[in-house]
Amino acid sequence: MSRSSMKSTLRLTLIFGCLVYGPGLIADTAALKISDDALHANYSVHDSYSELSYGAGYFYKDADEAIHIGNLDLHSRGQTAIGNLPTTVEIGIQGNLAHQDDLNASAAALGGSMRVNLPDAPGLSLEANAHFAPDVLAFEDAKRFVRAGAQLNYRIIQSADLSAGYRYLSTKLKNGEKHTFESGLFLGVELNF
Repeated sequence: MSRSSMKSTLRLTLIFGCLVYGPGLIADTAALKISDDALHANYSVHDSYSELSYGAGYFYKDADEAIHIGNLDLHSRGQTAIGNLPTTVEIGIQGNLAHQDDLNASAAALGGSMRVNLPDAPGLSLEANAHFAPDVLAFEDAKRFVRAGAQLNYRIIQSADLSAGYRYLSTKLKNGEKHTFESGLFLGVELNF
């Protein structure tokens, strides 16, 4: 990772720390998603007063040239309904820093997530997320950045979910080449406290 990327990561971590330890934070979520050669750990905190959600994560893939991607999230969170299905929606921004061998990319991606609970199947929910950074919000070697996924969740106890799904992470490079960091299935666990 280049020196400028390390400085950017440190600045973002300090800003994130100041935001997370502010007043009014009541709910925390820790998630771990793994596949045969990749893992993604994410931690988020939900502010009940402003309905903001703050998060930080780390993705690692054990490839010929190891892939490291860090993310910082800031989303507005709220409840709605699709038909009669209770739904949680988050909309906001996700900062990403990616490193693989000589490739360094960073992006401020816009997007969010949607989690739909299925009342006819207690404990089951469907979740989808997508973040996209066009050229103007992609930096270093990146011309565009995409992060998306879909998963099925099953709540085994009030504070823990098991999940299975698909994730996709890619970037278009300044030279026009498309580079996929990850495209595949995963299993996961999410703890709420």
